Amino acid sequence: MNKSLCTVLSICSVVFPFFAQDSAPSKATTAPAPITQADAIAREKQLFEADQKHDMEKVNSLIADDFVDIARDGGIIGKQALVKEIPTITLLNYSQTNWDFDSMGSYAYSISYDSDATMLQDNKQIHSQNHLNSVWIYRDGRWQVLLHSRGGGEKGRAAKQ
Repeated sequence: MNKSLCTVLSICSVVFPFFAQDSAPSKATTAPAPITQADAIAREKQLFEADQKHDMEKVNSLIADDFVDIARDGGIIGKQALVKEIPTITLLNYSQTNWDFDSMGSYAYSISYDSDATMLQDNKQIHSQNHLNSVWIYRDGRWQVLLHSRGGGEKGRAAKQ
């Protein structure tokens, strides 16, 4: 029995390190600096500015690969569709007000705000007022927006109350 036990222990000491490597993160992750509302607002504004300028390199760096955008009507698009759509829209002007920030630990936060935007798409001017929500996560050494959703803005929220 001692010989069997030694054999099992020997096999385990060789095999277990391989399993441990698969489950460990590929690189050491250090927790990001604590996020503040000012940081979160600045990051959200960065995304809108990159969108407005059609700076697709910046947009791609801020949006997670598994990003989901939920429209007011419940329609959903992912990162590829959004990246394809951005160059077809020109933001003429926009404002963001009534910010609300919620930290979800060191690696995630949500931010909500009212947006009032005028844009040009397919040679048509569109005015849009929405209550926007974004969820950001810290992954691969950078902050990335994972989820973005739209509601009805101040008028839509007031109607629900």
